[in-house]
Amino acid sequence: MRIAVLSMLEPLAVDGLLTRAGLRVGGEAVVERQLELAEATGAQRILLLADRRTVGLDDVVARASEMKLEARVIADAPALCSEVTAADELVVFGDALLADPVLAVPLLNQSGIATLPVEAGLEAGFERIDAELAWAGLLVIPGALAERLRQLPRDCDVASSLLRIALMAGVTQRSVEPQALQDRRWVIVRSESEGQAIEAHRLRLSLSEARGRTPGAKIAGLVVGKFGNRLFEADRSAILVWWAAILPAAAAVAFAGFAMFAAAFFAIAVTWLVVRGAIILDKAERQGRIDAAMPDSRPVYVHLAIDILLLVVLALSLTGGIEGERLGALGPWFVATVFVCLVRLGAVLFPVAHARPFFEDRMTHCLVLGLAVLGGWTAPVVMAVSMAVMAGWAAFATFRANQVTR
Repeated sequence: MRIAVLSMLEPLAVDGLLTRAGLRVGGEAVVERQLELAEATGAQRILLLADRRTVGLDDVVARASEMKLEARVIADAPALCSEVTAADELVVFGDALLADPVLAVPLLNQSGIATLPVEAGLEAGFERIDAELAWAGLLVIPGALAERLRQLPRDCDVASSLLRIALMAGVTQRSVEPQALQDRRWVIVRSESEGQAIEAHRLRLSLSEARGRTPGAKIAGLVVGKFGNRLFEADRSAILVWWAAILPAAAAVAFAGFAMFAAAFFAIAVTWLVVRGAIILDKAERQGRIDAAMPDSRPVYVHLAIDILLLVVLALSLTGGIEGERLGALGPWFVATVFVCLVRLGAVLFPVAHARPFFEDRMTHCLVLGLAVLGGWTAPVVMAVSMAVMAGWAAFATFRANQVTR
């Protein structure tokens, strides 16, 4: 049986009941991230080294129960020895270690001691092994080695002692790439401010990946960059933003029902902006989680829903309203369908790759359509000028991109 040993002993406050492992990063406690890793790599039992009065301990035990894992709280080395047999495999996590699953899972799937270069490791708060290496906070050893803890004092540091026992037993050492420290993909969370710094770093990475050249993408990036850190203070902030997108979408439906099509287009533009912000936040939250490597299908379905809403509103606006005389004609619906299909296909198949983001920017599309509706008889002029500006912007972005790559 594989048994994971998680620690909540390093105090964060003077009374020792607030611990570093209980700090929240991206809406989830560090020790809960370790629990996810343990469960994903085959652990069947969890041993929690902690004071029973520790803040957040009951939440961790409850979370383990939800995962169908048996969790027990232990206080010292003898208690651990009584829970482990020679036939077991022991997985030890360093206190408050936040490890990227992409790097950690291969290390956890085989026996070994995870290591880092000593200078970078010590600076990041990891324990020294020798003159060249530091312990990276992960240890996978046979359960038989835990029996040697009985020879040590009762109050010994369990994780550190198991590390020394594994080194003396000649357990294989496996290195973690040093760049992971600089990228904050492998870190010991030592304070609340450090946890906030990790959140800010992940948000910057997510923003850099999502940053686009189109007006809508730029505005979404600016808004999330300004308020993203505050949103991270709320648990599951991305989910809150996902739900917030329902409000402007519902407003678009209501406006369309009252034939206020310009307002409906503007509401769809806001919906797209909120969804874009939710995607950025969600990517930042998913960094460092075990499900980060799994594809997220929500953006596909949400964007499809936005396009269906856009199609309906555009078709109704071309008919003149729900009670319009030409509602039964297929012409407006055909035009709306062709428009939506063209922009969706253009985002994937347009020959000039650097221009494809302009086909995705529903905020700009909806603003142009809204202005066209407001323009009355000047609608064709508004549409022509807007599309010319968009085409020019796309051409300029493509030209600049080509210049950079040369």
